[in-house]
Amino acid sequence: MSSSSLFFRSRASARFLHRNLFYNRTISRAIHQTNSALPGKSEKVEFSSSSPHGSSKFVKVAAGFAIVGAGVGAYGVFTKSNTPEKPIYGSNEDFKKALREIQEKLGDDQISTDESDLQQHGYSEWSSVNAERLPVAIAYPRSTEDVSEIAKICHKYRLPMNPYSGGSSLEANFAAPYGGVTIDFLAMDQVIALHEEDMDVVVQPSIQWQELNQKLEHTNLFFPVDPGPSAKIGGMVGTNCSGTNAMHYGTMKDWVINLTVVLADGRIIKTRRRPRKTSAGYNLTGLFVGSEGTLGLVTEITLKLSPIPENTRVGVVTFSDIGKAATAASKMIRRGIPVQCMELMDDVQMSVVNRAGGTSRVWKELPTLFFKFSGTKGQVADSINQTKETIQPFADTFEFAKDDNEAHTLWSARKEALWSMIALGDEGSSVWTTDVAVPISSLREIIETSKKEIDDLGVFAGVIGHIGDGNFHGFILHNRNDADEQKRVEQCVHNMVERALEMDGSCTGEHGIGMGKKDFLLRELGYDTVDVMRNLKLALDPHWLLNPGKIFDFKN
Repeated sequence: MSSSSLFFRSRASARFLHRNLFYNRTISRAIHQTNSALPGKSEKVEFSSSSPHGSSKFVKVAAGFAIVGAGVGAYGVFTKSNTPEKPIYGSNEDFKKALREIQEKLGDDQISTDESDLQQHGYSEWSSVNAERLPVAIAYPRSTEDVSEIAKICHKYRLPMNPYSGGSSLEANFAAPYGGVTIDFLAMDQVIALHEEDMDVVVQPSIQWQELNQKLEHTNLFFPVDPGPSAKIGGMVGTNCSGTNAMHYGTMKDWVINLTVVLADGRIIKTRRRPRKTSAGYNLTGLFVGSEGTLGLVTEITLKLSPIPENTRVGVVTFSDIGKAATAASKMIRRGIPVQCMELMDDVQMSVVNRAGGTSRVWKELPTLFFKFSGTKGQVADSINQTKETIQPFADTFEFAKDDNEAHTLWSARKEALWSMIALGDEGSSVWTTDVAVPISSLREIIETSKKEIDDLGVFAGVIGHIGDGNFHGFILHNRNDADEQKRVEQCVHNMVERALEMDGSCTGEHGIGMGKKDFLLRELGYDTVDVMRNLKLALDPHWLLNPGKIFDFKN
């Protein structure tokens, strides 16, 4: 592995290690120190240290809140006739009182106002966009009851609540545009109950999916949704994410049985019971999955599990051009060949993997499809034979693993794709990761057109995708301090999303909307549909306290 690849991995790992170390030490700062640090209503604090947005600007911290006009009590529940232009939150004095009460309920070691902690919870190197403000405090609950107490206090004083799980989201899904209290579920990372006979498990939101599968190894069961390795179950529920297994196993919504949710006012609800099948009332579970914490704070999740396949084989197939790769993928989907994973990497991305040196072999720098086949040995052999037969007219070379070691090697290029792109960057570089989804019939056109535009704009980007379900990504390496290059990258992303929408596709297949794609959501669904979502939020969260500024704005 190259030194640059190791550096970037170490840097990312250090960020998560810092979180865990920080949590485990006691926050000794007294409440009167917080009081003395809080400015008046019209003031903002500016750190003298470098801004997370770049050295050219200071970070504006909402040490108070977005105070707009009169107190919220004058409005009660908002209606069309009395809805203000912006959400109305508590004053600085309200914040001080709330912080005191949260500390009294939870203890000093479960609240932080440390500057580095605030920056870490309000800014992300991975995100396409970041808020100008940071949270003003971080709460670390240990239980559903703790979360409920936090929500009751924040509701009482009208303070925004920003849920935080793994911190790996890509569209500022956990940012704090209105300041407020960020609720970090770091300490809620346990398996609560395992029901082997029923093939389900109850977990807390901060357990990583890979860690969960390690705990399940002895059961011959696994949880198949596989996004990035740092993703945690709570955030996965929030964005309705997926991964390489989506072609066969589906997305997060297909694997959630029920949720325990803390509402904006602190009430605790369970969305349904545990059987696989029910027609009892509204599908509240489906309502909260994908809502990005804007409707409630998820504290427990019951997940379906699947048997580990008896046999798994990996294959790699190269093509002379990306159009042929996309056509071959479409032919396989149309024929219904059983495939667990079908992933695409273009010639640029294959070159990036070679240059980064993070794998044990050199790859052909051609558009490449990566396959996983699973089932009984007979089923897998039959699927491989059908695959060869179907894509032979389009393919350049075939390679199939004979054992687990070869399978690991062949899949390593796909596993290293993002890390390899990051490793090529230098100081000031970022990788903008965006995704869109289109109907299968539009795959070839959108990939070919997007590739051409990337070249025309002079942008360095790899195309990679879960091509089996019409979802693909652009990994765009750019210098965030170069205004001209940044503009070209933004134009590239904008055009890619607009192109997907013109094809009756979606602006995001698995990353969520967050702050970064709110305008695209309006284009995708229209004002009336988004307004239905807004009214659902107002019914559950009339004071706009839960993860405000995400998915859609307060008013159209």
